[in-house]
Amino acid sequence: MIISDLSRFPRLPRVLGLALCLVAPVALAETGRDPASVPLPAETRLKLKLGAEAEIARYHAAFDAMAPDGALFLLGPNTTREIQAAADRARVFLLYQQYDLDGDGAVSREEYDRHADVTWGTDLEDAGRTVLEQEWDRADLDRDGAISAEELRTLALSLHPVPPDRAPSEIELAILAMDLDGDGFVYWDEVARVLSAR
Repeated sequence: MIISDLSRFPRLPRVLGLALCLVAPVALAETGRDPASVPLPAETRLKLKLGAEAEIARYHAAFDAMAPDGALFLLGPNTTREIQAAADRARVFLLYQQYDLDGDGAVSREEYDRHADVTWGTDLEDAGRTVLEQEWDRADLDRDGAISAEELRTLALSLHPVPPDRAPSEIELAILAMDLDGDGFVYWDEVARVLSAR
C-alpha cells in the first residue's frame, strides 16, 4: 500500500522519525570506525598511493605472524607481544579447562564428548565432528585418552610461542590499531579495509 496523503496519518511522520532515530545509531555501531581514519606509517601511505601490492603482502605476512589463528586479540594499546602471546596461551588453556567436568585437572575423552554434545548438540554434522576430532588429536599428545594440564600447556605454547624479544615494528603497531568494529579483535578483513581505503 502506498500512502500518498500523509495528512490523513498525522502521527506517521513522528513514528517514522522515531524509528530513524532508533535505527541510525545501530547502523553506525555496525559500521564502526572509518577505515580511512586509522593512522598508518608515512611509508605505508606513500606505497599504497603508488599502488604497491607488495605493501599489502607485507601487512598480510605481519598479520599472519601476529595472529596465526586468524584473529588478533587486543589487550590494550601498550601491550607487548610477550603479553599478547601469554594472553593467547591463557585463552587456549581456559578453553580446554571448561571440558574438565569433574574438576580433576585432566580432560577425559568422555568429558570432551559430553561437553561437545551439550554445547553443539548430538546431531552435529560430519564436518563438525571432524573438527572436534582434530581438536582432540591436537591436544592429546601422548594418545592416552586424556588431556593433562601439561599437554594443554604444550599445546598453548605451540599455538602461541613466546615471541622474540624485540620492539614491535611499525607495521605491527599499525595493525594493533585496526579494530574497526571495536570488538577487541583485529581480523584480516579489517586490515584489508584500512589498506584499501588509502
